[in-house]
Amino acid sequence: MKKEARYLATASLGVMGAGFLATLPVSSTVWGAFLQGGFEAGVVGGLADWFAVTALFRHPLGIPIPHTALLPKNREKITNALVSTVQNELLSKATIKARLEQIRFLERGLELADTQLDQPAVHNGIWAIARHILQAIDMDKLAPLIARELNQALQDVDTAKLIRTLVDAVTENGYDGKTFDFVLDKVAAWVIKADTRDQLGAMALKAFEGLQSNGFMAFAVNAFIGMVNEEKIGGIIQNFLLTYIDQMRTARHPRREAVLQFIRKELDRLEYNPHLLKELENLKTKLPELIDLDAKVAHLLTRIKEKAEAFVDQPAFVPQHVVPLLRKLLSNITANPDMMQRGEQWIQDQIASYLEQNHSKIGQLVKENLDKLDNDKLTLLMEDKIGKDLQWIRVNGAICGFIIGLVLAGLKQLL
Repeated sequence: MKKEARYLATASLGVMGAGFLATLPVSSTVWGAFLQGGFEAGVVGGLADWFAVTALFRHPLGIPIPHTALLPKNREKITNALVSTVQNELLSKATIKARLEQIRFLERGLELADTQLDQPAVHNGIWAIARHILQAIDMDKLAPLIARELNQALQDVDTAKLIRTLVDAVTENGYDGKTFDFVLDKVAAWVIKADTRDQLGAMALKAFEGLQSNGFMAFAVNAFIGMVNEEKIGGIIQNFLLTYIDQMRTARHPRREAVLQFIRKELDRLEYNPHLLKELENLKTKLPELIDLDAKVAHLLTRIKEKAEAFVDQPAFVPQHVVPLLRKLLSNITANPDMMQRGEQWIQDQIASYLEQNHSKIGQLVKENLDKLDNDKLTLLMEDKIGKDLQWIRVNGAICGFIIGLVLAGLKQLL
């Protein structure tokens, strides 16, 4: 409460009292009685308003007069009324919700985010978050988990379907013919060697010598063996094989097509081969252990983490990689009216839900803060906030009483 207002109110009452006393000696005169009536009414009005203002906060002169010290006595009612006013009128659910609905939270948030993306503090924060995420990855737990999932995925593979897929890929891309040509090239390279020719000739002569024959057949065989040697007969066999291989290399040659057709038929039967399927199933079961899957996955993840940390530590990581990505993301969201509307609606729904759950805490907060004040502090607080205007009531009471007293005194003189 402003001390000036209190002093002025007290002074106004003192002026009225002094005026009343000063007019007592001349009360028998017309002007004395006239002024005395005014000052007397001013004293009554000032005292009455002083009593009324004081009675709001405490007992006047410390006397426990009934219906005084209204604020301390009715503290609970006043508190409840104040809480109700704040919670249900000034800050009601409808009022808060209507005000919040006027705010475009998502739009403002995106605008703020876009303006802050180039700030060094934001860059440092993004870098710190990225580093923290990488460092938080527990390789000892992650590697076995990924290895188990890979192993499970491997075991879930349909072996017959896998064979069918591989066979289809082989035939569709002509790998059967290419493989056959590769084998023919290797055979031709072996056949054309001089050592191979001699080996073939020696094998042929040995085979002729082992023939069991007599009579004319024996004479013919011996005559033939006498006419040739390993080099000659080997050359004959060598030329025969090379000619045969050339036929096999020739596209659409009947012999080549017959061999390829046979190969394709055998490939088509693989998916129904129970022995092969069983062997492949066993291989699937043993493969993780054979390749030490856990160790390889752990090593791979460690390498990836090291490279990721090195990449994040580059000065250009945030400004050249993260910021453009975030800015593009913000731009895409802003350019999508439907997404913006759904985002704003979601935010408003969350706020409305939070408001519905916590609106009563507004009144609780007001009550808790008022309850922290004892009667004396609450009285001083109220006097400080509204006491100035209340003291002017005292001043106005004294002045109004003085004017009314003059009017009444004047009327009395006239009558």
